[in-house]
Formats: sequence, C-alpha cells, structure tokens
Amino acid sequence: MRRMQEGESFVFVGEEQQRMRHTPLLRGGVQVRTCADTDHPDTFSFTEGIDFAVDYDLGVICRTPASRIPDWSEHVLSGVSSFDHTMYEDYGNRRFTVYVSYEYDDVCGGEATGFSNRKSAEMLGKLLTKLAEGREIVYVVLGDSISAGGDASEEKYAFCGRLASWLESRYPSGGVSLINKAIPGETSQGGAGRVARDIIPLRPDLVTIGYGMNDQNKYEHGNGVALNDFENNIQTIVDDIRRDCDAEIVLVTPCEPNPLWKHTSGQIGEYAEVIRKIGSRLGIAVADAHALWKLELAAGKTPESLLLNNINHPNDYGHRLYFEAFECVFNLKGKVG
Repeated sequence: MRRMQEGESFVFVGEEQQRMRHTPLLRGGVQVRTCADTDHPDTFSFTEGIDFAVDYDLGVICRTPASRIPDWSEHVLSGVSSFDHTMYEDYGNRRFTVYVSYEYDDVCGGEATGFSNRKSAEMLGKLLTKLAEGREIVYVVLGDSISAGGDASEEKYAFCGRLASWLESRYPSGGVSLINKAIPGETSQGGAGRVARDIIPLRPDLVTIGYGMNDQNKYEHGNGVALNDFENNIQTIVDDIRRDCDAEIVLVTPCEPNPLWKHTSGQIGEYAEVIRKIGSRLGIAVADAHALWKLELAAGKTPESLLLNNINHPNDYGHRLYFEAFECVFNLKGKVG
C-alpha cells in the first residue's frame, strides 16, 4: 500500500548520510522544509540536488556541501558530552531541525504492529461508544511538559491534540473537550498530590497520565523520584481517579532523553517498565511511546533529530510517535499526519 510519510524530522551533521524511516518510492519526490506543517506561512522548502541528496536505493538522505540546511556540526554542543544546558544560551535544535515528506510502500498495510494491546478495545469500548452515540467526552491530560505539549509547534501537533482531532474525525457526531492539566517540570509526586483538586472536579471521560521523564532525572542526591516511589505515585493517581470518577485511563510511557545531558540517569527504560507493569496489573491501557521511540533510534534516528530542545522534549515528529502509541492502544486504522 502506498502511503505518505509526513514530516519526518532530521538534524543533519555535515554531509553525513542518515537513514530514512522508510524507503522513498518516487525519485525527485522527497520534500524537505523547515516546518512540519506544509501550509505554514513561514516554512521554507529546500531543493534536492542543491540542498540535499537522496539515495533512493538505500533510503538515505544527506546535506550537500553547499546546502542551505543548517549544519549541526556548528551547534554549540557538537562534540560535547555530559552537557549542562544551563551553561548555554541556545542549546536546542529548533533552527537545525527540518521535516521531510515522501511516499513509500507500506508492506504492513498501515497497521501498527508489535505493540497493540488486544484488550485495549475492550478497556476503551465505553468511551468510543459515547462518541459513536454523538455525545461529547471530556479528555483531561495529566503529566509533565511532554503531556503539556512541550516544544510541539502548535497544539494540534502535540500528541494529545492529535488524539483529540483523530477521535473527532472518526466520530463526527460526537465531540472531544480537551482540557490540558499537565505541568512542565512536574514529577509523579506532584501529579499524585493534585488529582483531587485538578482532575476529579472536571468529571473526565478519559484521562491520560504521562510521567517518568522528570522522575528519572539524576541529581547529586539521586533520581528526582526513586523507582519504588514512582510506582506508588502512579498507583495513587490511578486509584484516586478510579475511586472518584468514571473515567477511562491510558498510561503513557516516556520517550528517551538525550543520553549526553548531564541529568540523564540512563534508567528511563526502567520507569517505562514500571508503567507497563502497572497497566498489566490493573487492566489499564498503556500507550507505549517509549517502545516506539526505541524503534526509531534502532532504525537510525538520532536523539537530536527527535528532541527539539535537545534534552527531553519531542519535536512535532516525536509527538507523532506518541500519537502512534495511542494508535496501537485504540487499534486505529487511520493516521494523523
């Protein structure tokens, strides 16, 4: 099946080749631009053969020597390890990030593979029934800066915005009221302490819970929140929601932070595993963004190409990976670009 890969993100280093997530079908059909949104008034499109080159047989892309695409080798952090972002005025990847679109042959037929939870449809069936009946659902987002939409260029590109838009397009007679209660910098401890105040009074039909990134941060005294405490906090959040309102819950695993950031503990996978364990134990759906993120890295994507702030915030393509984790949960067929 022919499909369109919309807005795959790259940060190029010199003329080094980078593997594309799929092999493009049409020679000359690869588009490279500065914004994920093709219609954004400020987007600038680069020219194949002048700014970038594509090997259509190998499925790799690179800058040309005279390219107008910014070269990450000129980044202030190029060659720096264990960096402290507070020592630099501009440590992010915004001006180096470009978005690439192309057609490819999807041998899987557009279905997400490997992470679908067959019980998810049953878990979330009541929610989807409400939408199918033409009712409006209240979707409340609880979590840290990633759940808040951190570094997505627009709300519609944040994972929660993508999910709400998809549900509304799939169930046009219903509606989704999106209320984002995520707080940048928050750990699971903070989330556990404000469910009664910030979540329950909204009477949500759906709550997504996304923590782990700030919990795993490494400091002199240890991690922001220890693994055992993290598990207890997530359990408390779930218990409080289940006790006081009739909402469907989806737990969200975090992406991988930049391994070169000084506060990266290297334990993010352990925090993700705690979330999976809780989901399995309590019968709660898990949007496993961490698993999909690891696949991207294994396929050749670099942390810089996925993290707009170069630390722990996904760019627009990274937020789409989070949405694709929800795609697995909801067993969705259609995709949000």
